[in-house]
Amino acid sequence: MFVRVAINIPTEKTFVYSVPEELKKQIATGKRVLVPLGHRRRMIGYVLESMNVADRDETRDIIEVLDKEPLFNENDLEFYKWAAGYYIHHLGKLLGNILPGGGGIKTKTEKMITLCPSDVSDVKLTEKQREITDFISQHGETPLSLLRREFKNVSSVIRSLEKKGVVSISEREVYRRPEQGPDIGGDERGLILNKEQEAALKEITIGIASKKFSPYLLHGVTGSGKTEVYLNAMKEALRLNGGIIFLVPEIALTPQLLSRVNKRFRDNEVAVLHSGVSRSARYDQWRRIQRGEARIVVGARSAIFAPVRNLRLIIVDEEHDTSYKQDDRVRYNARDLAVVRAKLNSAVVVLGSATPETQTYYNTKEKQYRYLSLPKRVEDKPLPQVEIIDMKDKRDESGGVPIISRSLRNAIQDALESGKQSLLFLKRRGFNTFLYCLDCGYVFKCLNCSVSMTHHAGAGILRCHYCDFSIKAPPLCPFCQGGRIRSYGVGTERVAEEISILFPRARVERMDSDTTVKKGSHEKLLKALDCGDIDILVGTQMITKGHDFPNVTLVGVISADTSLNIPDFRAAERTFQLITQVSGRSGRGDSAGRVLVQTFNPQHYAVMRAKEHDYTGFYEDEISLRRELAYPPFSRMVNLRISSIKKGRAAEGAGRIGIFARELSGNEVEVIGPAEAPIAKIKGRYRWHILLKGRDIRALHTLAKKILTKTGEDSLDIKVDVDPVNFM
Repeated sequence: MFVRVAINIPTEKTFVYSVPEELKKQIATGKRVLVPLGHRRRMIGYVLESMNVADRDETRDIIEVLDKEPLFNENDLEFYKWAAGYYIHHLGKLLGNILPGGGGIKTKTEKMITLCPSDVSDVKLTEKQREITDFISQHGETPLSLLRREFKNVSSVIRSLEKKGVVSISEREVYRRPEQGPDIGGDERGLILNKEQEAALKEITIGIASKKFSPYLLHGVTGSGKTEVYLNAMKEALRLNGGIIFLVPEIALTPQLLSRVNKRFRDNEVAVLHSGVSRSARYDQWRRIQRGEARIVVGARSAIFAPVRNLRLIIVDEEHDTSYKQDDRVRYNARDLAVVRAKLNSAVVVLGSATPETQTYYNTKEKQYRYLSLPKRVEDKPLPQVEIIDMKDKRDESGGVPIISRSLRNAIQDALESGKQSLLFLKRRGFNTFLYCLDCGYVFKCLNCSVSMTHHAGAGILRCHYCDFSIKAPPLCPFCQGGRIRSYGVGTERVAEEISILFPRARVERMDSDTTVKKGSHEKLLKALDCGDIDILVGTQMITKGHDFPNVTLVGVISADTSLNIPDFRAAERTFQLITQVSGRSGRGDSAGRVLVQTFNPQHYAVMRAKEHDYTGFYEDEISLRRELAYPPFSRMVNLRISSIKKGRAAEGAGRIGIFARELSGNEVEVIGPAEAPIAKIKGRYRWHILLKGRDIRALHTLAKKILTKTGEDSLDIKVDVDPVNFM
């Protein structure tokens, strides 16, 4: 007997090993095995198939089978192979990144106490022994840990009862679970769907019942009740004995969603997967899913790989969100993989958003996705009024541009006086964007990355937000030794401090990746906001997505221009989405919402369309530009990221790859570049980009693979981004 194994190393090769007689009964597709590699190494491999005959002459024995049960089956493997192929990634590396645990995790067990079925009425028992046996009789098979909580010194008593033949002791496996978050949100009872929600749900349930691949875009304005449609669709999928994957873009969204899911469905049916779940708990959650014990999986992007049984429904909430794209290690877009997985499983996929990705909305126009609309907020609540504040002519007492305009300051004061809450959004965290020397103009930059370091005044440090390198903020310029060090720009820390000065009695908190490092910090902040313990919350994108807090009536966008000025053809789309999404956090309760957007570009079409809540108008503006410039969805793209620790090596290698790409490209592929990346150095590596652009994704794939095969060298790292996608 032989097995084909993928190993977590950078190669497309798979390896064939022989199976010793004593291990044959343990072998199955989807199990991890310990195998020899080379002369001295031992590696963890993943069994892809079993064979009676090897396709090579010499094989070595596997050393050990690491799992009692498979972590995936043949259907899951088909999906994993597709993802590895499309994103031009080695299958072993993909499996190593998406599967839980490693060689060191073992299952957790607990002792269980059971009354023996034989007649023990004539056995003499002490008073305490009688109390414990009565307790076990009432509860049935009882964990020893529960008895220890109920009775003192119980272990010796249980041993005595076992010797007398009254009880038996056994062991059973117990699951480690993610910590239970706080209950966030109101009562789930009595929620009645409006006619638009009913119509959308009817279409989705028809798709679930058909057992055919059915992709839907659920386009609903903020506060239109998309989540309620999701939950009812999940109920229908469960009724038909189906499995469900519910994706959200960030961990920050899971506490409120889980509160709603747990109020509707049994806790033992739900599994949670995201980067905040411990390694051991993730391993147990994964096995619950694979066994079919957990039929609902809620999580961030990596949850798309969960081995859900009889998959019938995939929900991608906030489908437009860039957090669904993973840029490190294995590069993939979970939103796109959700469509692929639904297609492979003949399942329903629902992509939900108030601001759909241009590609997704285009697919509805081409009749590839079915379009479902929720054009009104629940209970006909009005969308918030959006005001645009032109910051070009605004000045503070020192003649500079103020962080908080007078209009926004007055609006915050009004909200405080009426007992309402405010959200202030800013794309940048930290205190100031950067520090510089007035004497010589020196800018404090990261040693590893070609970016300025962000000033975190509270901690007195400068930190790089790309590699996390940090130093104490120096009193003197390291270049000229001058002492006139000044700051420029503004981040969330600075805004929070400014707000605290302007409104000293207000309870101000900050929510960004600096304040949510500790475990449970997301939940703590959201629970405080839900309970009314925060008056003003300052934050980054974390506060723009999916949250539903009825007492929030004011949203302020400190600078709408940050996302407009990035070098990306999607910049206008990202800006429209951010403004619309953060605006949607306002006015979800009984009071009307109000949004103030500070910008230096008030006439930009993304800002103007967001002001009017006009997605269709924005789409028409955007799609005409995309068509004219042959950007997606009118073309397909593959981006090659070339990097080296040596500056000259990166430039030379990128130039050589560009020449090679043009020699092979033919008429089907346009080669753009090479060009130095917008951030030319990150984590000590110098970076260049080459863009491959064309209509045929197969031609782009073929060219990218030839480039990787021809030019791969140890000193030159080449990463591939395949984006965007169209699988229909």
